[in-house]
Amino acid sequence: SHSYVGPDYSIQKNTGKISLEQIDALSGKSFPLCMRQLHRALRDSHHLRHGGRMQYGLFLKGIGLTLEQALEFWKKEFIRGKVDADKFDKGYAYSIRHNYGKEGKRTDYTPYSCMKIIMSNPPSQGDYHGCPFRHSDPELLKQKLQSYKIPPSGITQILELVKGMHYQLACQKYFELTHDVDDIGFSLNHPNQYFTESQKLLSGGREQKKEFNNSGNFQQKNNSQESINSSSTPTSSNAKADTELEGLEAYFTED
Repeated sequence: SHSYVGPDYSIQKNTGKISLEQIDALSGKSFPLCMRQLHRALRDSHHLRHGGRMQYGLFLKGIGLTLEQALEFWKKEFIRGKVDADKFDKGYAYSIRHNYGKEGKRTDYTPYSCMKIIMSNPPSQGDYHGCPFRHSDPELLKQKLQSYKIPPSGITQILELVKGMHYQLACQKYFELTHDVDDIGFSLNHPNQYFTESQKLLSGGREQKKEFNNSGNFQQKNNSQESINSSSTPTSSNAKADTELEGLEAYFTED
């Protein structure tokens, strides 16, 4: 009853449709907070530790980055930091190819579900992976939401959901506030689902009303009256996927 039975985001329907130049803009519009946080940390420090590379790398794969794009994306960013091209090719490229099922046992790995992110491998100091609603200090979470122009009333609602340990509902509220909709019309259980639903809204996939908010950010109103599943119990990924991911993690260096 707790198995993740949603779409298999390792099967890329949009492979190659996203360019590397679009990622910065997409991160602000359509990434869930966990992936937006990872993207910002990568751009700022030009490096992510093991857990962050796993979580963010598989998410990017799920939204449509090809293997070639992924290698270019990570290499360009890492060599802006303390990793030279030769070290990247020897220490990191293999694990990225492994992500895409091109090395080792050739398994096509699945992006993390919300339950996987919430329940396993909590971040430690220097890490940026995990679920911000589950793993962030409430005051730091509040500051982050303020920096993203979330209104005070919305921040209060999110923090109340976090206090009640309703982490996925807090993320759904974040979606509503950043997309200016009253009801997202689905039960959120996967970061790649968040991205897909956001893109549907922004591209006119639902009946909607476009407008600009006071901060000048593009917003849209969704007139859908679909009901949302209000259960706060996260949905877990299946055991097979977890086992495969545990096998993949062995190929990532810790630094």
